[in-house]
Amino acid sequence: MNRILARLALAATVFAAGSASMAQNDWVELAVHNFGAPINTMWAEGELSFADDGTMVYCSARQDMAVAPGDPKDLYIATFNQETGTWNTPVNMGMPVNAAPATDVDPLRKGDDREPWITADGNTIYFKSDRLATTSPQNNNDIFITRKVNGEWTEPELMGYPISTDEGDEHCPAILQDGETLCFASRRAGGFGGSDIYCSRQDAAGNWMEPVNQGPNINTEGEEFHFSQAEDGTVYFTSSRPGGYGGMDIWGAAAEGVDSWGPPFNLGPQVNTAGADMCPALPPGQETITWFSSRADNSLGNIDIFWTSKLNVD
Repeated sequence: MNRILARLALAATVFAAGSASMAQNDWVELAVHNFGAPINTMWAEGELSFADDGTMVYCSARQDMAVAPGDPKDLYIATFNQETGTWNTPVNMGMPVNAAPATDVDPLRKGDDREPWITADGNTIYFKSDRLATTSPQNNNDIFITRKVNGEWTEPELMGYPISTDEGDEHCPAILQDGETLCFASRRAGGFGGSDIYCSRQDAAGNWMEPVNQGPNINTEGEEFHFSQAEDGTVYFTSSRPGGYGGMDIWGAAAEGVDSWGPPFNLGPQVNTAGADMCPALPPGQETITWFSSRADNSLGNIDIFWTSKLNVD
């Protein structure tokens, strides 16, 4: 099953020759699949993203490989093996990328590192962390960045204002298809309610400009987060807006211009369930869509990562 998953998930330049064609619809294309081992475990697995070579980063609550006992979530990385058509055994990214709990400094610093977004070249990862969380003012998490230098991941740097703020609990960073626009979720003042999705770009000097709220077709009084853009410009995101199948669903919207999106559409019952279906990501080739879910069927643990062909998106 993992071999089939990999063949569908990755572009022809990434997976081995002889992969099954997507030209005809068969049970594989029409089904929702659990990623299975070694990615999913008895513990909760969550937000994931892919580099162009198939490298996957995601987060897990697994305790057998955690950087410290009781660590809520750590970032893991799994490279893609072209010879076997599967992902290699995931590796905890370790310290300093993952932070150990520091509740003696502040009770909010639980060592929670999650929501990684790896750039297409595989050399930069944006993620959310509570390593600088403060009780007063209450700021649960901020966005950090780490870069691969000479094969090693650097000490994560805080992405300061105007990306991270003392009030916004910023999370779910993602880079759009232009390779330059950073989008993320924030509870900062002036939004529509809950977490809203904002996007920012750098000026000529390399400074991040004031983030732009992505407007009422994306944001509501509920919760919106995790923007993931396809090559055709369509964005997929998580929302608790009315009209879904459960508490959290995955929705999409077509691009209409810079910071402008068409009416949202629900991805339908193959993807969304009565459970929590969240945080879409697009593997290389973008013929499939991945997400994590608490759906009752086909689960290896608390929360697992799933995938399906885009043929199943309403």
